[in-house]
Amino acid sequence: MKILAIESSGSSLSVALCENGNIITEYFYNAGKIHSDILVPLTEKILKERNLEPKDIDKFALSIGPGSFTGIRVAMSVIKTLAQTQNKPVAAFDSLEILKSQVSVNVKGIKFVPAIDALRNEVYVKEKNEVSIISIEKFIQKYKKYKNNIVVIGNAVFVYKDLFSKELGKNSVSLNPNLHFPKASTIALMAEDADGITFDKTEPLYGRKSWAEENSAVKNPR
Repeated sequence: MKILAIESSGSSLSVALCENGNIITEYFYNAGKIHSDILVPLTEKILKERNLEPKDIDKFALSIGPGSFTGIRVAMSVIKTLAQTQNKPVAAFDSLEILKSQVSVNVKGIKFVPAIDALRNEVYVKEKNEVSIISIEKFIQKYKKYKNNIVVIGNAVFVYKDLFSKELGKNSVSLNPNLHFPKASTIALMAEDADGITFDKTEPLYGRKSWAEENSAVKNPR
């Protein structure tokens, strides 16, 4: 099975090609939000290098967010177009699930917690299989009982590194920086055993309205 995966829910971007459980090629860029400029050319490049065409792909996969509104929209557009034109299934995963899978270790006594910066002193977390937004104060309060036995995964570590280190212990920010970015290769491997859905059922997970939408709602209340 050949799987083409895209991840562009944050500041980084990656495209990966997987065949029968093996990552054949992956390109990863952490160069700011340049998703709309390079995602399509990069997808075309990775296929061309392997002498493949979209019709040769058995399943497409992506991160649906939460994260960057622009990045999520770009990835959704590319994957849904490919899946629709080729009549192939899509495997969709949220960014927090991807981060958790990326650190697939089972260390006794250590709790791994994905957290993505949601701005406004808030973070996206996943509890009981539901993605939600909580304040950074509530996050600290919730996980302080695991002090020195918790590792936070995700870009929230970059934003709140000093706070996490002080309140949750130095171990909480000890993960390799590269593991704080969800990657297309992780998505591709996850998609191997995942049930695919049709392109029209693939929906983004923004987590909240954009600034523009919220400001519009304030200015134009119903």
